[in-house]
Amino acid sequence: MKTRHLLLTTIAACLLTACSKSEDFQEKFLNTGKQQTLYGIKYGSHARNIMDISLPANRSTHTPVVILIHGGAWIMGDKFYFMKEIEQFAKAGIACATINYRYASDTTNVHNPDLLNDVKQAVDFIASKSEKWQIAPDRFGLCGHSAGGHLALLTAYTLNGGKIKACGSWAGPLDLLNPEQLAVVGCKEIGKTYVGTGLNTASDTAQYKAASPYWMVSNSSIPTLLIHGTADIGVPYSCSKLMKERHDSLGVENQLHTFTGSGHIWLGKDLDNARAITLKWFQDKLLE
Repeated sequence: MKTRHLLLTTIAACLLTACSKSEDFQEKFLNTGKQQTLYGIKYGSHARNIMDISLPANRSTHTPVVILIHGGAWIMGDKFYFMKEIEQFAKAGIACATINYRYASDTTNVHNPDLLNDVKQAVDFIASKSEKWQIAPDRFGLCGHSAGGHLALLTAYTLNGGKIKACGSWAGPLDLLNPEQLAVVGCKEIGKTYVGTGLNTASDTAQYKAASPYWMVSNSSIPTLLIHGTADIGVPYSCSKLMKERHDSLGVENQLHTFTGSGHIWLGKDLDNARAITLKWFQDKLLE
């Protein structure tokens, strides 16, 4: 057992060293006059704390940053989901990163707060690179699809620290206590893995509320974009309608874009529309 632990520790150290060398190598070729993408950049100590980031041409320490967060029910998925989008954002003058984060797991005891902390760590790491990468240290946007949308909103509402100015969600779960959401096949099992407990006691209910953007939004929350399809069988569209009502009642600036007849995963025209809507949202909120 000690030998195995030592081996794993050695492998992890080698990976961190390799990633650090890769980052240093890529940074040698930075040129603010060109659009450039940095790959496999480590933002934390875990093997999944890794990102790719596309930096726009003619950038400066006023250039905003959007972080895109993949979905996958908090237990799977990969940053490659948003590779096209980060290039599109950079062409429009916004630095854009796509990140991996730790998967929720009972085996490794990784649950709700841990995933949020990964997202916050990515924000803080990028902010620390403001001078070297020539991006703003305090003008961030967060957005994601499905579980990634949930993480974007929840991080923005609960772990902001002033750097995050706008957020967005593509069909992300919003209220883990919503009866329609709980009625979705497999939802209770996934929720148990993400939150770290079943929904049985008053204490459990409090934890599910703390893990729900719907319950964590307040009248001081940042502008929020929601995009959702009416035929989504994984995350009920009704949850987004209720979220908009809550935003409106609290005076939070928001938009809800409805894709009539669309499901949880978008392709073709729907995906193009989601990209265009999201880019315009962050241009309006982050660019001076």
